Amino acid sequence: MNFTPLRTSVLVVIALVVGLLGGALGVSFLRSGGADAPALADGAQVWTCSMHPQVRLPKPGKCPICSMPLILAKSGAKSTGTNAAAASESMLELSDHARAMASVATAVVERRALMHEIRAVGKVQYNETTLAVINSRVDGYIERLYVDFTGVDVQPGDHLVDLYSPDLIVAQQELLIALENRASTNLVASARLKLLRWGLTQAQVDDLTQHRKISERVTLFSPSRGTVTEKMAVQKGMVKAGEMLFRLANLDSVWLYLDVYESELGRVQYGQLVDLTTEAHPGRTFSGRIWFINPVLTEESRTVKVLVNIANTDHALKPGMFASAAIRIPLLSDGRAAPTGVAGQFTCPMHPLVLQPQPGNCKLCGMALTQIPGPTAQPKPDELKVLAVPVAAVLDSGVRTLVYVERAKGQFAPVEVKLGARAGDFYPVLSGLNGGEQVAVRGNFLLDSQFQVQGMPSLFYPQGQAAVSGHQHGGAATPAPVAKPTGHEGHAMPKAAPKPGEHKH
Repeated sequence: MNFTPLRTSVLVVIALVVGLLGGALGVSFLRSGGADAPALADGAQVWTCSMHPQVRLPKPGKCPICSMPLILAKSGAKSTGTNAAAASESMLELSDHARAMASVATAVVERRALMHEIRAVGKVQYNETTLAVINSRVDGYIERLYVDFTGVDVQPGDHLVDLYSPDLIVAQQELLIALENRASTNLVASARLKLLRWGLTQAQVDDLTQHRKISERVTLFSPSRGTVTEKMAVQKGMVKAGEMLFRLANLDSVWLYLDVYESELGRVQYGQLVDLTTEAHPGRTFSGRIWFINPVLTEESRTVKVLVNIANTDHALKPGMFASAAIRIPLLSDGRAAPTGVAGQFTCPMHPLVLQPQPGNCKLCGMALTQIPGPTAQPKPDELKVLAVPVAAVLDSGVRTLVYVERAKGQFAPVEVKLGARAGDFYPVLSGLNGGEQVAVRGNFLLDSQFQVQGMPSLFYPQGQAAVSGHQHGGAATPAPVAKPTGHEGHAMPKAAPKPGEHKH
């Protein structure tokens, strides 16, 4: 790769500054352990690079990777054995000067109330239990259309259309004939029931019985409340029995389907409260409750649909809106989600919105209610206090998780910990730490680098480092002469810019 003179100069300056800083910190860390140079068990000394701690040579010189002067490293003989034993035996002592240079700061590990937050997005949809369709139950012609556009709110008993239907005229005549001929009670009741089944109201049938006057145009009324979302009826149009005239949806409550990732699903529970915001109403927060968790995972997105029921009496939320939601879950002392408070109550399998403390039948469909499983006892205040460590203290390699504990003033040791899911600025501690311990929350990366430089157990080297050179990371190997790299080998300094007239290949 060709470098311009300006870019080359900048890279040279940056490399020199980083190298000098790393070397100065390494010398400061090493001097904090004592005045004499450290030696291996057999009397030999190990020299390493502060920028490339995997380089470990038996004599001083320059780093074969970056050409920085090597510094004297401590022996790694004490860091053998299991990972836990190695970490417990390894200790780095910092002088006040070294601590100030590394800007090391600590925080105490203590119990606190933690709230795990799950962020998700979803789309507002109709409450499916409130959807209704108004059909024509007979053949006929629409003589007058009262609800002539979508979006109209209708109440039970509001007139919808005036319908001319020969079938309804014949049915009215049958009832009047049965009444005039003093037919049996069953025949009269059958004629009345036929009119009710075909869409007339009880008041309309009673008026026909009292006044004995047939209506050629019968008014159809709305049987339910809602907003007209679809209109199929057309002025002067013909309708067939069973055809849809209107579709209604009650928007006093809406549903929000959230896409919750598979990794977060274990903390989502029936009955948890959800806060959500929309772009249409900035600054306003709506509240809802989780009422259903889809039992099927969407394989393409690795998410599960979670239904949230939201009160919407002012109709501020419109179906089709996107919303951002936050599920805030209190954690117990063992890192599990706290109970929601609805366990032990009774609900309907077909209508999860029905919730009551006593058994019985569903007020919507008549089914027997079932009890919601889960712990019914509410957690005590002490159970909501979780041993927590700050996020800034945690070093995570993806395989191991370490924190650096200050055992005594200026003495730090790596401790492998087991943590729960992140909750804000903290992790719940499942094992590895005790309350009251001090952990490094700033400068812990430099601490870990010094453990690597000195061959002691660190984040990426659980048992310390064996003597290697060049790009051999990990296992032991016999040091071999390494030529100064060029191009992209290691982190070598860029070549000088070519002189005018010269061509670089």
